[in-house]
Amino acid sequence: MKKNDMLTVIGFVIAIALVFYGMLSGGTLKLFFDIPSLAITVGGSFGALLMAYPMNEIKRFIKVAAQAFKEDGTSKVDNIALFVNLSKKARRDGLLSLEEDIQEINNDFVKKGLNMIVDGIEPESIREIMTLEIRELEKRHEDAASMFTTWGAYAPAMGMIGTLIGLIQMLANLSDADNLASGMGKALITTFYGSMLANLVVLPIAGKLNYKTAKEVNQMEMMIEGVLSIQSGVNPRVIEDKMIVYLSPEDRVKYLSSVNQGE
Repeated sequence: MKKNDMLTVIGFVIAIALVFYGMLSGGTLKLFFDIPSLAITVGGSFGALLMAYPMNEIKRFIKVAAQAFKEDGTSKVDNIALFVNLSKKARRDGLLSLEEDIQEINNDFVKKGLNMIVDGIEPESIREIMTLEIRELEKRHEDAASMFTTWGAYAPAMGMIGTLIGLIQMLANLSDADNLASGMGKALITTFYGSMLANLVVLPIAGKLNYKTAKEVNQMEMMIEGVLSIQSGVNPRVIEDKMIVYLSPEDRVKYLSSVNQGE
C-alpha cells in the first residue's frame, strides 16, 4: 500500500493558510464568501470540463487526483537489489529457477518481464512489449494530468465571466453609491475564486502527476534493462553498475553505503 505523500499535503496546507492569513489581515472572511460567485467559478469550470472529456475519463478523475497525494511504490535502490539477487540465482541455477521468486514479486511490470524470459521469448520481443506498455501508461497518465491542466485554464476564465456579470449588474445601479462599492467587490470575487482554484489546487495537482509519470517511466525503463540483462546472463556486478546509472547522486551514495555495510 502506498503511503501518503506528506509534502504535497504540507504544501497545500501552507499555501491555503497563507492566503487565509492575507484575507484575515484586511478584514473578515465574510468579504470573500459569495455563493453565486463560487457556483459560477467552480461549477461553471467543472461543467466546461465535463464538455471537454468523455465519461470514462471523468470517472477516473477523483482516483487520479488521489495519486498526487500518494508516495511512490518500490524505490530504485530496492529494484537494484532485487535484480542483482535474481541474476545471481539465474546464473547459478538457470532461468527456470526464477519461477518461484516471480510469484513473490509485487510489481506486475517486473513480473511480466521475468515471466517472458522464463518462457523463452526473444529479447527484442520482450523489449518491444515492455516499451509499448510504458508508452501506453505514459499516455494514460498524460491524459489524466491534462484534465487538471484544462480545469486550471477554465477556472480563471469562468472567474472572469463572473466578474463581467458582476460589472454589468453594478453598472445597472450606478445611481446607488452604496451598492456600487459592494457590486465591485462581488465582481472581483469570482476572479479571486478562479485564481485560487487554478493555482492552489488543480494546476499543482497536474504538475505533481506529470512529475510522478516521468519518474515512473524512468523506473520502468530501468526495469527493462534489468530483465534483459538477466536473460542475457550478464554478470550481476555489471547489472548493478548498469542500474546504478538510473540513480540520482543522493540515491547512489545511499545504495553504495548500504552495500558496503552489508559486506
